[in-house]
Amino acid sequence: MLKRIASLLQNFPIKSIFITIIIVILLVIGVKNVHMATGNDTLVKSSTDVYQDNLMLEEEFGGESVIVLYESDNLLTPENLAHMKGLESAIQMNDSIYSILSPVTLVEEIANKQSENFQEGIVEVIDGLDTMGNKLIEIGTEMGENAQGNQELEFPQQDGLELPDLGGEGIELPEFDSPELPEFGEIQLPDIEGQLAELNQGFSKLIDAQENLGDGTENLINGYVQFGTKTKELAENLSVLANQIEENPEQAKQLQEVSVGLNQLSQQMVEVSENTTRLPEISTQTINGLQNMQEKLSDQLNEQKKQQEQMQKEQNQMQAEMEERLKQEQAEKEAKMQEEMQRQQKQKQKNIEEKMIAQQNEKEKEMQEFKEKMEGKLGEQAKNLGTLSEGLTEMGENLLTISENMETIHSYSDIMKPGLPTKQATLDNMVYDNGELRSMFKEVIVDDRHMIMMIRFEGDTTDVEKSEVVSTINDYLDKEKMDNVETIVSGKPVLDNGIRLSMQESIQKMMGLALLIMVFVLFIVFKVQWRLMSLLTVIIAVIGTVGLMGWLNIPITMVSMAVFPILIGLGIDYGIQFQNRYAEEMLKEDSDE
Repeated sequence: MLKRIASLLQNFPIKSIFITIIIVILLVIGVKNVHMATGNDTLVKSSTDVYQDNLMLEEEFGGESVIVLYESDNLLTPENLAHMKGLESAIQMNDSIYSILSPVTLVEEIANKQSENFQEGIVEVIDGLDTMGNKLIEIGTEMGENAQGNQELEFPQQDGLELPDLGGEGIELPEFDSPELPEFGEIQLPDIEGQLAELNQGFSKLIDAQENLGDGTENLINGYVQFGTKTKELAENLSVLANQIEENPEQAKQLQEVSVGLNQLSQQMVEVSENTTRLPEISTQTINGLQNMQEKLSDQLNEQKKQQEQMQKEQNQMQAEMEERLKQEQAEKEAKMQEEMQRQQKQKQKNIEEKMIAQQNEKEKEMQEFKEKMEGKLGEQAKNLGTLSEGLTEMGENLLTISENMETIHSYSDIMKPGLPTKQATLDNMVYDNGELRSMFKEVIVDDRHMIMMIRFEGDTTDVEKSEVVSTINDYLDKEKMDNVETIVSGKPVLDNGIRLSMQESIQKMMGLALLIMVFVLFIVFKVQWRLMSLLTVIIAVIGTVGLMGWLNIPITMVSMAVFPILIGLGIDYGIQFQNRYAEEMLKEDSDE
């Protein structure tokens, strides 16, 4: 076989050299495909059950992890989290990343949850504002109609008082033969009890109406106070909401404007409730006035009744006296008696008439004054109700406008994504619960000075992809350095990457030193022509070996690195021996000639 190869080389030297050059070029191209490997497959066969089980678990739950440690005296700040977020953004688009766990991911998760709660809260606020606005407009419209309606008081009419008929014209004197007593006309008293009952009934209706008006006014004032309180609480919640989404200034500004509007609305409701606190007193004063008037009218009517009864009693007594006198002086005093009785009857009729007219005029005057006073109070009350109606209607329209604005904000809320907080207070509120670190952060926040970011690779990630991620992390940390913050990148992928870099440096140093030593030895020891030819042969052999490993996708491992010293040692020995033997044969041919 060797003789045949030697014969071919001797017979076709040019072709052999050309083919050799092509093979060497192909092997040189394969050098670019060679790579360092320090993974589990370099230590354990990939066909074993242990390796396959580990590979299955890594594909399901992720593989090795890179740990980035942040160390600082002032650790949990928005600036540090923003720096960590930048690192996460730099590597998260890499397909070899399985998951990233850090304080940033947990804070963003909390922010997303709070954003969902805010969205639901905004929807509830919109519905509440719509309901409140429509209700206020309805109440304001109804109150305006009531204020504009005819609210005149109806007082019971005082019928003209009927004077008692004393029967002055029908008095007949008794005859002397059979004296008869004069018949006095029975005094006809007005129906005072009926008038009193009617008057009491009218006043009772007025008093009941005023009591209902007072109760309604108190309920309305209480409603204003409750509405003002609820509106103020709503404004405070919106203000807190605006402070928690400061990463979206436009939405925060709109929420602040809504909060200010609700605060102003709350103040207006409180002012309205304070301005209307005297309305129940007006109803109470009206009721007291009506009751006093009722009592006075009742007393006057009762007094009039007593006077009439007294008049009737006096008339009866007078009739008895006249009967006694007539019995004694029937004949002598008939003319005088008739004249005297007519005179007295007319005088009493006149006195009663004057007294009743005076009483009636006095009552009419008092009723007129009371009516004017009540109409004035009702006018003032109607004016206040009109103002209140306009205020309620305006507030209802404002609430509907606020609801429409918030609905517009909510409809465009999909473009406003939650992010990291920019204020320390907001960040502390998300990380701590009553001064204690939340349990979900204990895995990534070691203590007050250390926090970590865990970057987990996919199970089938290659060493080259791991090296790219580690290089990206280191480049970012070198470029985005922070004052008073130390960062450390660790983990098995980082260690493997360091080992690969060390292996590459070691191979370069080993090959360089080996070449220098061989050149020195060949120049000093090997006293022949073309003494570096054997070294060139070794270099070609090394390049060919590395290129063949690249084409066959065989990585350079810590085990395969031992091949290169052996290859150089054996190759230089055989190269020197081959060249020495070639020189001897050439000398023999020269001596034979």
